[in-house]
Formats: sequence, C-alpha cells, structure tokens
Amino acid sequence: MGLQERFIQYVHEQALCQPHERILVAVSGGKDSVLLAHLFAEAGYAIGLAHCNFRLRGEAADADELLVAELAERLGVPFHVTAFDTEGHAREHGISIQMAARELRYAWFEQVRAAQGYDHIAVAHHQSDHAETLLLNLVRGTGIWGLRGIQPRRDHIIRPLLFLRAEEIQAHVHRLGVIYRDDASNFSTKYARNKIRLEVIPRLRELNPELERTMAANMARFADACTVLHGYVEGLRSSLFEVRHNEWHISIAGLMALHPLPFLLYELFRPYGFTEAVMADVARTLPGTPGKWFASPAYELHIDRGKLVLRRTAVPAPGAAIITEPGKEVYWGGHRFAVNVTTDTAIRREPHAVQLDADKVVFPICIRTWQEGDAFYPLGMGGRKKLSDLLVSLKIPAYRKAAVPIVVNGNDDILWVAPYRMDERYKITGKTKKVVTLAYF
Repeated sequence: MGLQERFIQYVHEQALCQPHERILVAVSGGKDSVLLAHLFAEAGYAIGLAHCNFRLRGEAADADELLVAELAERLGVPFHVTAFDTEGHAREHGISIQMAARELRYAWFEQVRAAQGYDHIAVAHHQSDHAETLLLNLVRGTGIWGLRGIQPRRDHIIRPLLFLRAEEIQAHVHRLGVIYRDDASNFSTKYARNKIRLEVIPRLRELNPELERTMAANMARFADACTVLHGYVEGLRSSLFEVRHNEWHISIAGLMALHPLPFLLYELFRPYGFTEAVMADVARTLPGTPGKWFASPAYELHIDRGKLVLRRTAVPAPGAAIITEPGKEVYWGGHRFAVNVTTDTAIRREPHAVQLDADKVVFPICIRTWQEGDAFYPLGMGGRKKLSDLLVSLKIPAYRKAAVPIVVNGNDDILWVAPYRMDERYKITGKTKKVVTLAYF
C-alpha cells in the first residue's frame, strides 16, 4: 500500500476528519509538516496553511516563513501567518521558551480555526514523536494517562502522521522531492526531547530495531487500559457523589472502602483539578477532622461530619444590602429579600419568612454576613446566644457560614438569621398592631 493510501486509511480508522471538512494545517517549514500539507492536498481536502514566526532564529525564521508562503501558493490554498515575541511571553509568564512557543501557537491556531471556519487543526507529530513523549513522561514522572503518549485527536487538534516513523518521512520526502527546511535547534541536545531523540532512542533501537512500532503498540494497550479505568471510575463517581445544592457530598465510609485508596481518590477528583500530591494528603487525613479542607484552582474539598463536600471555590462574601422602607426588594448572596407591612396579625409559619412587630422594627434594615462577636436572642431558646455558637449548633459547616444572611435592624439588633432563627424580642404578640413580614426567595 502506498503512502497516500496509508494516510487515508489512518485518517479513516482514527475518525480524524471527514472529506467535506476544512483542515487548518500547521506548517513550520520542516519536512514533517510540509509532507502533511502535501498529503491532505493530494487527498482532496480543503485546507489552509498556518505558520508561526517565533522571532527566535532571525533570518532563518524569515526563510521558513517564505518557504511556507510559497508552498501555499503552489498548492493554491489560503496562507495564515503571525509573529510572536516568544522571549517576552516566556519572561512575562515565567516559563521556558519551548513552553511559551507551544502556548502561543496553539492559542493562535484555535483563533484562526474559529475565525476562518476550519473544522480541525492538523499537526505533524509522527510515531517517533509518540515514542519520545512516552519516554519523556516516564523520565519526568507520569500517571497512567501519560503512558498513552500522544493522542491522535484531542478537541480540534488532529495528528494524522502518527502511523509514520521519522525515517519513513525522510524517505518519502526524498522520493517525492519535497522542499523543506531543517530547524537547527532540532539538533541541539540542550533540550530534553532532543536528547531523547538523538541519544536515547538510537541506543534503544540497538535492543529493538522496531522500537517505535513496539512502543506504539504498548501505548495503544495503555490507552485501552485507561478507557477501562475511566469507565470504572465514572461508575464509582456516580455511586459516591451525591449532588446537593450545587455541591457534591461524598461518603467518607464509601471512600475508605476503596482499594488502592490514594490511586482511586486521585482518579475520582482529577477532573476537578486536584493534584496527585493533594489527594495523597486527603488519603492520609481520612477519616479526618471536620473543618479541614483542600483546594484546586477551581474547587474546594471540605471534610465534614462523615462526608467530603466538593464545591466550587467560594466567591468573596457579598457586601451589605440595605432595605430603606417597606415595599422594597433587595438582592443578597443570590437571594431576593422582600419586606411588607400589614395590619393582619395572624401568625403564619412559612419556612422562608418571618413576622416581626412593626413598632419595634427600625428602617433601614441591613442584610450582611455574620461578624465576629455577633449575638442575639434566638426565638424559643431562652436567652442571649452568640451567633457563632448558633451556627455550630445548627451544624452549618465553616465554609457555608459566610453565605448565611444576617438581617439587622436599624438599631443594630439582629432580627433574623435567615432562614433558621428570628430574634425573640421582635416576635408578634397580643399587643402587636402591625406586622412586618420579611421573606427571602
């Protein structure tokens, strides 16, 4: 089977794209990406070429850009080009030049794809890159997901050359007379990937001349194992994670029955951004002391009574809201508060409303979060009580306290800890002539 047929077969087997779809081909000017552009063009796909000038190699980088522009002209396809201050980006974000270049190019590729109506972005990683990635992951440390190497498809990125080794690409571009340029930095062993490519893999080939194919087969098995693991962990998550009020409650007893616990904890919480190190701390802490908590970039994991509570990172407590007079409404912490006055003194028990003696209520009324030192006289509890003690007795976790609305009278007395307790001093009695009803929704 010829190269073109093998290419089409691989694209079809991996379901990378459809013949009617538009493909943005990332072309550096090197032999891999230039060959990829030729293969897509020969297969009849509607393509465009995208090239990044990272301004790192002076005239050589400009020559790369010119070569890709000329290739686009010969193929009769659109040419998209940009230039970056790669060194400045690396300095600004405290990352390596290689990482900066990667961030910049993939972000720009996606911008072009979305703006110009392409369906996919094709990059020219090949089977030898696949093997290098696995070795690099193993050297740096990786979980089971890193054993899969480079995936043929991720979001809008497709990699249609993973069936070819570097030596095969070299032979094909020579046979086809493809014009390309070599990047001299690819031959420097100061970069870890290059060191693996130029020094480690040749030694491993002495043990196995078919190294790349063997490793590709191994990585396919690892990928299948990851698929099985994913299904198992999804089942665990469905059975253990109970959704309650925009957060998840997870039984600690259920988690403690898992084996191996650190590994499965990490897999359960990995989608929420928790690192392996953090989840190892959680495993060592369980069953744990209520109040202890752990964080990822977007989520918090709290140890509560017999359970873990997973929730999005709390936003800062809302500021105070003021109700200036009856008939007004305000919003606080995602809730709507409404106040009205009536001469109907019949007692009505509603879970999210209180009735107050209107003669004792002083406007404006303030709604705020709790503060250290707050105290009031909870209805039916016979005396003064610190608000912090009340919240503890109500078993409200520390991470939820700031979300409890505290309704304060104009004279600074606490009227209502919504929706839990109102103040005994403001209840309606037989002498009450008018009633203030305060409700929240």
